[in-house]
Amino acid sequence: MNLLAIDTATEACSAAACVDGRWAERFETIGRGHTDALLPMVQAVLAELEAELQGIDRIVVGRGPGAFTGVRIGVACAQGLAQGLGRSIVPVSSLEAMAWQAAREHATLPIDVAVAIDARAGGVYFASYHVEPNALPALRVSERVCAPEAVPALSSDCVLTAGTGWARHPDALSRAIACPQQASDVTLPTARAMAEMALLGIPAVAAQCLEPTYLRDQVVHRPTVSPS
Repeated sequence: MNLLAIDTATEACSAAACVDGRWAERFETIGRGHTDALLPMVQAVLAELEAELQGIDRIVVGRGPGAFTGVRIGVACAQGLAQGLGRSIVPVSSLEAMAWQAAREHATLPIDVAVAIDARAGGVYFASYHVEPNALPALRVSERVCAPEAVPALSSDCVLTAGTGWARHPDALSRAIACPQQASDVTLPTARAMAEMALLGIPAVAAQCLEPTYLRDQVVHRPTVSPS
């Protein structure tokens, strides 16, 4: 199956393609400007593989959670590409993709992975997974946005960590999960990881049925300090 994957849900912007078993990918941490950066990345990966959009069987997109504008840009672009080509879309969680990538780069599986992305306003997007070889991550703690100290404790001998949240809130997250941790080098999601997960069997949906994940209907509550 030939895939084109895009992700703009965080401060990273990335695109990846798999055509006839060959891969090309682009990744850049840009903060803002995803709209301008994304389509040139798509064109670059297709050109590297000497492929055309019409030869793509399925579009893969990061559905969030992440920044509202970033998630919206990726979803809108994926819908436009899919509708223009008459193709379906594979929506992939930003957090699950990071768990997959961190586990894939780890020498020993199975392993538990805890993913925390800085959500600004003192919060994190968090979820945890159990990853077996050649299988999609199994969700252990559901996706949520919360204060780092409100992350659930985990029952594991050792947890592999991924995401920008661990650098931003190391002490609060470590205390909250209450088990030994091993840091990975994965800080932001990549389109390549999302495409790999699509090949493992994440279900596709029609373009008009694609639902982004914002999580911002959940409120990060932090204690306030009254002035003395």
